[in-house]
Amino acid sequence: MAKASGNQLAALRERLDALDGAWLAVLAERFQVTQQVSALKAKGQLPLRDPAREAAQLARIEAEAEAHGVPPALARTLLEHIQAQVVADHAAFQQAQAGDAS
Repeated sequence: MAKASGNQLAALRERLDALDGAWLAVLAERFQVTQQVSALKAKGQLPLRDPAREAAQLARIEAEAEAHGVPPALARTLLEHIQAQVVADHAAFQQAQAGDAS
């Protein structure tokens, strides 16, 4: 019985590892898209942040999280961290563009 439980545990852990790889791949794709957003914002001299968009994203992610059985507060915290990184990336991109222009 212990061997069967051990095999099940190993299989579940493998599945978790695969899921971790999947969400990291999605996160990497998301950051690739936000790099394109950075370029457009820099070109159009748009502000780094869009508070209305950020608030809408947070509301949407909380609703989607709840629909999927994920704690909304956890989803909100994760998105807030992602948003903060995106804003930092936008700022770094705009600084680099300003440095290239001088």
